[in-house]
Amino acid sequence: MPTPPKETRKPGAAGRIGAPTRPATRPTTRPAARPTAARPTAVAKPAAGNYVHFSDKMTSALMNINDVIEDNKGTLDSIQDMALQLTRTVIVLRTVVMKYVGMVDNILETAVPIMEKLPIFPENVKEFARDALALAKKISTASEMAEKVLPGVEASLMTADVTKLQTSSGDVANLTKALQEITL
Repeated sequence: MPTPPKETRKPGAAGRIGAPTRPATRPTTRPAARPTAARPTAVAKPAAGNYVHFSDKMTSALMNINDVIEDNKGTLDSIQDMALQLTRTVIVLRTVVMKYVGMVDNILETAVPIMEKLPIFPENVKEFARDALALAKKISTASEMAEKVLPGVEASLMTADVTKLQTSSGDVANLTKALQEITL
């Protein structure tokens, strides 16, 4: 049985370290290509070395979020309590304002047309009455909007329903805008 070729470091051996040396006599032509069998698919192996798994990093981040929530629980609860109290205050304020605006509106609805027909009222008084009537209408419109929006906001704050609060945020913004327009 012939002895296997000796392993040496030789640049002529395709530059590989430890590649076997070639026999001194080699054929000048290449042998015909042999059919090769399909190589088995490599199975994924864990990479060697230290690294952080995604699951570890995500778990750590979630734990950090939980710690932040726990550390700020009192603040979050206070903000919720304050929002609830402010919502209830606006509901009561709307009721008080509408009690008086309703009375003024009824009086102006009757008085303005009469004032318009009688020449004894100066133009600036008529204009004041028309402006007061228009203001009463704006307040009534904003009040109706508040009457629709605020009970839902209050209920969402009571049940800590963030989804409903987010849904209500557009309505609250419209209410704020309507109230701001009254002051112009």
